[in-house]
Amino acid sequence: MKLTNINLANAIAVTTAVLWVVCSAFVAAFPVFSASVTKWWLHGMQLSAGGSFHLDVANFIGGGTTLIFSAWVAGYILGWSLALFTPQPQV
Repeated sequence: MKLTNINLANAIAVTTAVLWVVCSAFVAAFPVFSASVTKWWLHGMQLSAGGSFHLDVANFIGGGTTLIFSAWVAGYILGWSLALFTPQPQV
């Protein structure tokens, strides 16, 4: 199979979708630990002023949709840039 912009973008989007579902399930099952991990990843930013985790269907769908779309665009740009910088064989 040849690596194309669309193939790479689709693969990254599907990978992101799977990770989004796993992450959302983890947040639903372990909200306190998830808040700690988020704080670690955001360089210690205090989230308590903004409230707590509230995972509902709208947040799950809206967050997942925008994340997967962003991942698809990033994958497409990555595929384009790989093609741009890949040396072409000399004939």
